[in-house]
Amino acid sequence: MLPQLECPVPPTQPLSPIDFHVLLVLAEKDLYGYAILKSVIRESGGAVEPEIGSLYRVLSRLMGMGLVEEAPAPAEGEGTHRGRPRRYYHLTEAGARALEADARRLEHALLLAKERQIVGGAGA
Repeated sequence: MLPQLECPVPPTQPLSPIDFHVLLVLAEKDLYGYAILKSVIRESGGAVEPEIGSLYRVLSRLMGMGLVEEAPAPAEGEGTHRGRPRRYYHLTEAGARALEADARRLEHALLLAKERQIVGGAGA
């Protein structure tokens, strides 16, 4: 039996699944809305599948919280296309801290689930 685990971060308001996955995607690189949407769906294995309008409301809320900000579009390549200019988004330092805190919270929850053989144990 594992020793009693102490939570490595102070209790905070957990991120919603969509917030977590958006921040996780933006931790890799700056992206525009539709690319964020596709990455969230792919990386969550389809467990998080927002509509494009919902995603923009999430991005607006995350910007209001200071976790995400608009970023300049790349000079060439991926950002170049016909039509309206794409708006790119960037993870802020506060966003990176919130993402790390929630990832640690999830890691702690997973350790507890393993300790109790809910996942990854003989009883799973």
